[in-house]
Amino acid sequence: MTAPLRELVPGQVWLKDHPVRIAGARLLTRMTVLRGADGGVFLHSPVIIDDATRAVIDAIGPVRAIIAPSNCHHLFVGQAQQVFPSVPTLGVEGVESKRPDLRFDALIGDDPPALWAGQMDQVCIGNRIMCEVDFLHRASRTLVVTDLVENFRYETPGTNRMLRGMIRCLGMWGKPKPAPELRWFTLHRAAAREALGRMLAWEFDRIVLAHGEPILHEPKAALRKAWAWLLD
Repeated sequence: MTAPLRELVPGQVWLKDHPVRIAGARLLTRMTVLRGADGGVFLHSPVIIDDATRAVIDAIGPVRAIIAPSNCHHLFVGQAQQVFPSVPTLGVEGVESKRPDLRFDALIGDDPPALWAGQMDQVCIGNRIMCEVDFLHRASRTLVVTDLVENFRYETPGTNRMLRGMIRCLGMWGKPKPAPELRWFTLHRAAAREALGRMLAWEFDRIVLAHGEPILHEPKAALRKAWAWLLD
């Protein structure tokens, strides 16, 4: 039986994958649960939280915030709000206009809010089509992103023939790369280079991403290579 959450960094970082459909193809998206300094947790890019998952989260610690980190990662925020109705929801600037049906207690950009200041650093990158806030979880030295990098491989669960074909056509199979929307529509390149420079200055041992395998080996080199078209 699959555990409700997968522990990636003992006592600090947990993951849960959930299927979604994009352009007719089925793939997995990911929620990351991050331990806060006071023992509470932050739910980054929530997926469906069933009773078993809630029980595990409750056992880890009280939920301090629900985070909608991208204007493309908001599908399950409403369900997370139903499960944790008293918990504040923070979303990337712009997601509130895309999801006027959701409650956002604050909007976030480059500056950490008081809820996690000193615990997580953050930077905003993207464009009007796809924009996200990426985080350094200091305690675990983990870079947490959504579509900044995607990493699809044969060991990635849920990659059927149709999805593999789409990913190969995009030149992304077995090659960590940003989502096409970030490559195609990011026109303010100086701002994107500055954001990437800030991230590359952080100290991190792994990258947790929304689609594909976490990057556990030489994550900085993988990030530089994924964005070499912009950085070089």
